[in-house]
Amino acid sequence: MRATTSRNDLFTMTGYRKVQHQVPADDLLFLKPEKLGRYYHKVPIYIKELAGKYPKALSDYFLSTYRINSDLCEVVVHETQQPDPQCRFMTAIGKIGFSIDRPLLSELLESYYGGSTPPAQDEPPVSSSEHRMRTRLGVDVSTICARILMGDVPLGTINSSVSTYEEIHWAYCIEFVFCSTATQWVSSVFLSLDAQAVDELTRRLSDDQPLPQAEGAGYRIVELPVHLDCVLARTLLPLSNVLALQVDDILMVRLLDRCEVHIKQQKLFHGAISEDDGALFLTSLDSVNSQ
Repeated sequence: MRATTSRNDLFTMTGYRKVQHQVPADDLLFLKPEKLGRYYHKVPIYIKELAGKYPKALSDYFLSTYRINSDLCEVVVHETQQPDPQCRFMTAIGKIGFSIDRPLLSELLESYYGGSTPPAQDEPPVSSSEHRMRTRLGVDVSTICARILMGDVPLGTINSSVSTYEEIHWAYCIEFVFCSTATQWVSSVFLSLDAQAVDELTRRLSDDQPLPQAEGAGYRIVELPVHLDCVLARTLLPLSNVLALQVDDILMVRLLDRCEVHIKQQKLFHGAISEDDGALFLTSLDSVNSQ
């Protein structure tokens, strides 16, 4: 006879049973063998942090090039491909896919070529103008995002003649959600990265890891975080005017030509404020002691 053991008998003998939970399957993190032992789990957080540092990079590009006012509402990193990329590019860091929602593309076309008619709800077939605009947007957006995510790593020559029949494994899809200030429509721009491009991201993550503690106490001291305070404006008011200030009052001030940089209320540097890609930077630092 063949002896059979039920699941309850197995639990009685071993003490193990299947874990029951109420978490939806879509919320579970599935480990992929090819991503084990690497910094892949940090890639979504790394992308969102860098996108948060430059929230105006793509919005300023749309405004300066196509005269479209739009606000970046959210950045979502998907591990599964959302839409099939409408454009494919070969770069020095790997293959990049690009897609854009039709309403946003139509609004960009209307603004670029003139006219004030909002995009139609009924979508006609894709025209040659839309195809050229989409390819141009893909190249520009890929260049801007690569500069944000990769730093000084160049994309090289961007080749858009990637065969649509080539099967590409897209490791991550970055969704930039925009809200148009003119139409209040919410549209998304999708940027897909293949495994080679994500490997470049994980390499940068591994290069940024701290050195072992064997470097000594001196290394750990210089790595301590220091909080810098920058004084952008200053004004002198009588105490009576200060006490009379109410909520929503407007106080006229003038930005300083040379800003003061403080550490723990101690003035140490003078610097100038500059802007690049929608972010403010402190440049031309001069020590107070050298002046």
